[in-house]
Amino acid sequence: MTKCIFRLCCLLIIAARSSNSEAAAQDSKPLKVFVLAGQSNMVGAGAVISELPPELKKEQENALFFSEGKWISLVPGRTEKTGFGPEIAFGHKITEELKMPIGIIKHSIGGTNLAIQWSPTNAKSLYTELIKKVNDAKKIRKIEIVGMLWMQGEADSKDQKMASSYAGNLQSFIRRARKDLANPELIFVAGRVNPPTNKFPFEAKVRKAIENCKELSYAFIDCDNFKKGSDNLHYTTSGLVDMGNAFADSVIKLIAKKKESQS
Repeated sequence: MTKCIFRLCCLLIIAARSSNSEAAAQDSKPLKVFVLAGQSNMVGAGAVISELPPELKKEQENALFFSEGKWISLVPGRTEKTGFGPEIAFGHKITEELKMPIGIIKHSIGGTNLAIQWSPTNAKSLYTELIKKVNDAKKIRKIEIVGMLWMQGEADSKDQKMASSYAGNLQSFIRRARKDLANPELIFVAGRVNPPTNKFPFEAKVRKAIENCKELSYAFIDCDNFKKGSDNLHYTTSGLVDMGNAFADSVIKLIAKKKESQS
């Protein structure tokens, strides 16, 4: 009896060591991370958790979200104070397609513009806060920033000068992000905004800038058919799900294109 107990203990110790070794090996590999940034439609102003399909209400074990200094499983209700943005559908689809764990770092504030508030040249900008958040995430585990999703532009559509400068500002933003995130081939996908023209009179200039960006590994998603709420500005739950899926599809295409060019 004593010998059986001794053998059982030995087996448990070996199993624990093996499990710890596997976990350590997994942690030693950089986690592929996507950065999400922008204004209210990245935040998810029109989202209602109860309206999500069942598979998106569940905790996503293969999609980690950086929050308050920790990496946690992605689940609606933890990514924002209320609701969620496109990250929920994006995380679900991208992990299924890539067959690997991914991480998400998100920083978004409603009503913010690229010209000043997100400008990398502004030392106190949201961009600076975003880079700090990424650096904080790096202290917890090894990560590799492979892509960035950008849902922003409505605020700049209100002002003629900001709208006219959007193309140049977007290009500068992408190039600076690639430098600061240590990935010169960083995938960058922007959502083409479509706010109501009566309140955002220069939206056509911003849309054109998003459409015509010629940076490598860049793409934009067409948000025109995603469902919006009564304000005709913020996307509903189903609209945000469609947005997340569209972001994932675009990223997957860019990854495939990059692999093809390298082969």
